[in-house]
Amino acid sequence: MANEITGLDEVQAKLRQLGNKRKAKNAANRASRKAMNIVKKAARENAKRIDDKDSPEKIWKNIVVKAGKTKGYDNVTMKVGVKGGARKYANTRANRRANRAGRSYQTQGSKKNPGGDTWYWRFKEFGSATNNADPFLRPALNNNINAVQAEFTRAYSAELDKEIAKL
Repeated sequence: MANEITGLDEVQAKLRQLGNKRKAKNAANRASRKAMNIVKKAARENAKRIDDKDSPEKIWKNIVVKAGKTKGYDNVTMKVGVKGGARKYANTRANRRANRAGRSYQTQGSKKNPGGDTWYWRFKEFGSATNNADPFLRPALNNNINAVQAEFTRAYSAELDKEIAKL
C-alpha cells in the first residue's frame, strides 16, 4: 500500500536548499523509520493480544521495521513485518512452471529470533483454509495512517534542518 504525502511546501523548499539527493534520501530513510515505528508499536500491541500465552514463541517480539530496496534517490520504502515466514513455495501455477512448488526456501525464521521461530504468523494474519484471519499488521497501519504521515512530515523536516545546518 503506497501513500503519497501532500502539503510539504516547506519541506520542498528545504530540499532545494540542500541540493544533495543522497543526503535527502538518507534523511527520508531516517524519518520513515521514525514514522513506521508507530506502526511497529501498534502491531506489537495487536500481536500480544493474539499470542498464545502458553507458547514459548512470541510473534510480537519478532516484529521489526526494515528498509526496502529502491532504485535511485526519489523513492524510499520502509516495511514493518515479522521475522520468519512460510517455509515452502505455494503450489501455484507460476511456481509449478518455475519448478519451485513444494521446495523450501530461506526465511528469517529461526529459534534464535527474539520471539522464537514464529513462521506461522502468516496464518494468523491472513488465515488459512481451516482458520479465520485474525490480522494484527494491517490494522496497525490502517488505524495509524494519519499519525504516520504527520510524524514523517515532522521528522523529515527536522532531519533536513540537521543536514542543512551541516553545510
